Amino acid sequence: MEAQVAAALEASDYQQVAKLLKQWHRNEPKSPLLRLYTAQWQERIHRLEAAEKNYLKLLKQTPGGKIMQQARAGIQRIQQQQSDQKAAALEPAKQPAKQPAKRPATQSAGGDEVAILAIAAPLETNRLQAIQGVAQVFNLDAYTARMKVPASGFRLHRVGPWGEISYYAQALKASKLPTLSAKVSHIQALSVFQICCFEALAPQPTVLCKSADGQLGNIRFDWSEVSVQVSAQLPIFEQVVDIGNWGKTIHKEKVQDYAQVMDLHLAGRKIVLRMCDRLYQYQQGITLTDRKELNSRIQWNQLLSQLAQAISATHHDDFNRFGQGALEFINLLPPVHPHLDIDRRAPSEWDIAFHLYSSLYSFPEAWR
Repeated sequence: MEAQVAAALEASDYQQVAKLLKQWHRNEPKSPLLRLYTAQWQERIHRLEAAEKNYLKLLKQTPGGKIMQQARAGIQRIQQQQSDQKAAALEPAKQPAKQPAKRPATQSAGGDEVAILAIAAPLETNRLQAIQGVAQVFNLDAYTARMKVPASGFRLHRVGPWGEISYYAQALKASKLPTLSAKVSHIQALSVFQICCFEALAPQPTVLCKSADGQLGNIRFDWSEVSVQVSAQLPIFEQVVDIGNWGKTIHKEKVQDYAQVMDLHLAGRKIVLRMCDRLYQYQQGITLTDRKELNSRIQWNQLLSQLAQAISATHHDDFNRFGQGALEFINLLPPVHPHLDIDRRAPSEWDIAFHLYSSLYSFPEAWR
């Protein structure tokens, strides 16, 4: 049977090979040679994943000899094919798109624009396939790939040219792994208004807000326009004095408090209304409580309670996981304005990380 299968493979008669393999399987289902020729047939008909699995099983089951050598050679061929296919797919994706005659060069929408890729938690039933996909797409070992796939929420994974990011997003989608991707220029162009106070909650909510250039104005909207809510706690750092070894004085930066931030996305208008407990003007606008002596934290919680009753949109608040990892990428990005005027001793990359996190929910097309 081996000679017949080998001859059919040599002649590229793959239908005959399939018939012979079925006969062989009925007689010797556990034969290592059967698995080897099955893998070689699968490789020839471009079922590379199935072929690779059979080659790997041979490496585990076969102690040595020619079968193991051929299995190793088969795996190397498949990996080389996959690498060549990936390079071929990436090459055109990396090329800048052709620009319309009237579009300035600085506004190119091509594949070389800086973009970000975030990986979201897959369904539990798809988790193993997603991990295998990450390992294959990024050439990682199984343990490292597992660490890259979040159990909940999503995590910033890569910064690079849009063409490359788009390719990776498509490849991961095929492995049942949800991703979010967006050009940094789109995030920079997002219209964000900082809420100073609510002037009315009913019949239509009205806010006094400040634009990115500091201009004050009113925005009236319907609660049904809120497409998504995004909230987070951003750390506030202060310099503290501590006693180190041998009684030596040490100056450290520690988290002393947290700023509460809430974004209301109005997808239909392509704007974000951003409010912060440290920036909200509690003495202006609507009355949040009859007891004026209450501190701002209690008044803030009262405001959130009223908003929760009025808004039915999905609320995302799993920022901490995203933020911690995003800090590693901030320096790789072009300047991104956080649209938060929190009074800090120094600018914080946590503010930028939150803006990235929230912005990804502004682009439905970012989800794949």
